[in-house]
Amino acid sequence: MPLTTFPNSNHQAAVDAHATTVLRGLQARDQSNPITGKQIGIALGIAGPTVRAIVHRLREQGHPVGSSGQGYWYAGSPSELAATITH
Repeated sequence: MPLTTFPNSNHQAAVDAHATTVLRGLQARDQSNPITGKQIGIALGIAGPTVRAIVHRLREQGHPVGSSGQGYWYAGSPSELAATITH
């Protein structure tokens, strides 16, 4: 299985239901103010794998979601994504 493909799973409905909400939340964050996957999961009542699947979907749709050990944010420039690519 390629690393960029998530298998169909039972959390797909939760991904569909929460992707827009997560996108709006990430758009309010920048690299200096990330939000953790755990915080997203608690706020929406979803599990970590579902949060990661949502982030994956948003990236597939072309949204520049940055990430690091500190959390997720909406990248404002290509240089902000460099750390994500390395990570």
